[in-house]
Amino acid sequence: MTDDKERDKIVRSHYEPRIGCYDTGYEILDWESEESQLGRFQVLVEHVSLEGKKLLDVGCGIGDLYRYLHEKEIRADYTGIDLLEGMVEKARCLHPEGRFLSGDIFSASPFGANSFDVTYCSGVFNLNMGDNSCFLREAIPVFFHHSREWVVFNLLDPDHYVKDEKYCFFRPEEVLPWVEPLASRVEVVRDYVPNDFTILARV
Repeated sequence: MTDDKERDKIVRSHYEPRIGCYDTGYEILDWESEESQLGRFQVLVEHVSLEGKKLLDVGCGIGDLYRYLHEKEIRADYTGIDLLEGMVEKARCLHPEGRFLSGDIFSASPFGANSFDVTYCSGVFNLNMGDNSCFLREAIPVFFHHSREWVVFNLLDPDHYVKDEKYCFFRPEEVLPWVEPLASRVEVVRDYVPNDFTILARV
């Protein structure tokens, strides 16, 4: 089983070099395109009313969701958190008016229970960290711990055209049993980008 320190090491070794190599968020975060990254954001805003809501963006990267909400004129009370200090520094530089923190909510969260209306997580479980199933099972209750209304996260489907051992893939039927006992309602959204799905869970 991969522990927190090993996950930290894997994440840093993959993403930290990308911070200096690329300027755009989707490239730094290793998305296949900007359209695919924005497609995942679109699922969130189309299914969850964020206006005036306290939103936690887990694995916020350089603040692309914050920028997206600003461009859409959605006035959410946004907080972004990322494991990597370099991501947070870049996010603060790009969006000095935003709220970005460096930390790991899974091992030592700086937030209390029910601190947010919505907890959102995009792409955090895509990188193969050795035991992603265990990590996701442990992470889902943490998301619910922080949320009063919604938990939303996306995952790669095994039918994804990229077949690379450095990525990790899930089926909805594998994940739903971990979510349903904690939620009052769960929906799986597909067909926004190929071979990806989003879990929308009402607390």
